[in-house]
Amino acid sequence: MSSMARNLVRLSTAIFIVIGVGYLLVPGAMLSVVGIPSTPTADFLLRTLGVAFVSFAWLLWGVRNAPPALLRNALTALAAYYFLSSAVDVAAYLQGIVGAASIPSAIARVAIGGLCLWSITRIPT
Repeated sequence: MSSMARNLVRLSTAIFIVIGVGYLLVPGAMLSVVGIPSTPTADFLLRTLGVAFVSFAWLLWGVRNAPPALLRNALTALAAYYFLSSAVDVAAYLQGIVGAASIPSAIARVAIGGLCLWSITRIPT
């Protein structure tokens, strides 16, 4: 397995844990980063999403040393997440829903998603 692929899965695991724990423990602070006010409903939804992020991190940790076919699937799913979530952030920014802080995050996710796709080509068949 390519070390790049393995490292991207590890990086994504860490990212998902940090985001998930942040959403669970301090949803209002996480929302404030992009300029969204905290409300009980928004905090509830973010906590629910935090559970998904932490659970997905656990799943990612389990595939970090997986066979090539499974690793390719995991990296494809990660790339889809990184690209689609970036598109959602940019659309929200253009509609005035979130602040400019969402743009650097979207750019970083596009870069990581691109690395995920590139690393798939480096995994031996």
